[in-house]
Amino acid sequence: MRRNKALFVGILGIVLIVGGLTWYLLPYQLPELTDKENVMIDTLFEKTKPQCIGRYVIDIPESFNNKLNDQIYIDDFKIESKFIYPPAFKQRIQLREEELREAINRPENEMKNAPYLKEVILLPDGKGVIFDRNKPGADDAYRILEAHVYTNLIAFIITTEILDLSADKYAKEKKSYIDISGFSEFETNTKHSQLAAMQSLISRLSGRLDHEIPTDKGVCIPNGFILDDTNKHQQKIAFSYKNDELLLFLESDNRYVGSDDTLLNREKEINEAMSQQGMRTIKKGNLSINNIPIQEWLMAGNQEVYSKMENKRISNLPYYDFWLFANEAISTEMMPLLHVGMNNRNKFSSYSDAQMVEIWDRIVGSLRYKPNAF
Repeated sequence: MRRNKALFVGILGIVLIVGGLTWYLLPYQLPELTDKENVMIDTLFEKTKPQCIGRYVIDIPESFNNKLNDQIYIDDFKIESKFIYPPAFKQRIQLREEELREAINRPENEMKNAPYLKEVILLPDGKGVIFDRNKPGADDAYRILEAHVYTNLIAFIITTEILDLSADKYAKEKKSYIDISGFSEFETNTKHSQLAAMQSLISRLSGRLDHEIPTDKGVCIPNGFILDDTNKHQQKIAFSYKNDELLLFLESDNRYVGSDDTLLNREKEINEAMSQQGMRTIKKGNLSINNIPIQEWLMAGNQEVYSKMENKRISNLPYYDFWLFANEAISTEMMPLLHVGMNNRNKFSSYSDAQMVEIWDRIVGSLRYKPNAF
C-alpha cells in the first residue's frame, strides 16, 4: 500500500513538472476576439499612418507618436531632432553660443583650457552652425564638434568627439600617443577629418514630417532623412511609441552582420529566462511578410504596477512582451537588422491576450521596405 502511494506521488510529481514546463514553453490556443474586443481594435486602427524606420516602413495607429528623437547614431555621430519654427531655432543658436562662451567660468572648467568655445563655423545658406567646444571638466585636447542644423522646419543637433594634440602644451602627450600607443601623426588631430565627415553628413540630411516616406535612396531617422552616398556607414536608429497601455519600440541596426544566432535559435536561453520569470509563450515562429524573413516570439506573464490613485503596487496584473527580428540571419550594411518590441511594462492594460496579439499582428503585418530601399 505504501509502495503504491509512493508510486502515485511520484507520478503526480512528474505530471505536475511536465505540465508546468508545458505551460511555460508551449504556445497556447488564443481565444477569438469578442465583438466588443473587435470594436476596440477596429477603433484603434480606424486611421493609420506610415512610419519610415531606417529602410523599412510600417503602419501604426494615427494616435501613436514617436517619443524618441535622440537615439540616432551614424558612424561616430549622434543626432537629435525636433520640430521647431525658424525664430526658435535662431534663438536656440544664440543662447547656446552665449552659454558656451561663458562655460569656462564654471567650477569644473580651468582657465588653462580657455577659451571653452574654440571656433564657430557657419554653415552655407544659413543652414546653421558648428561649434568646436571643450568637454566639461576635461583638457581642451579632448573636444566636441556640435552642429546645429535647420532644414524643412526640423532642428538637428549633431555631436562627435575629437582629439586635438596640435598645441605646444601637448607635445609630450602627443609623443607618447605616437611612440607608445602607435598613433600616426594624422590620428593625433582628428578635427579636420571629423569636421569633413560631419559636413558631408549635413549635406545629405533633410527634415521631414513623420508620415512622409522618402523615395530617394537612403535611411529615415526621426524627423529626418539621410541620403546614401558612395561610402559605407554604420547606422543605428531607434523609434519609440507610447500610450497609456503599451510601448512599441523599433530599432534599425546595420552594424549587425547576419548569422545563425537568431531569435529562435536562442530558444534554450529564452525558455530558461521565461521559466525563471514565470512567463509563458503565446506564440512564436518564422514569418515572411512582403518578402522580409521574420522571427517572432510573443510572451505573457504577470507584473506589479504602482497605482498613483491607490498609492500602492498592485500585483498579478497581465504583462506582455512581444519580440520580432527581421533579416536577422541575412542582414548586411545595406539590408539592416530590424528589431521590433511591444510590451506593457509598468502599465495598466485593458487589453486581453487576444487583443494584444491582434494589435501586434496588424502592425507587424504592414512591415515592408521603403521605396528604393537598396
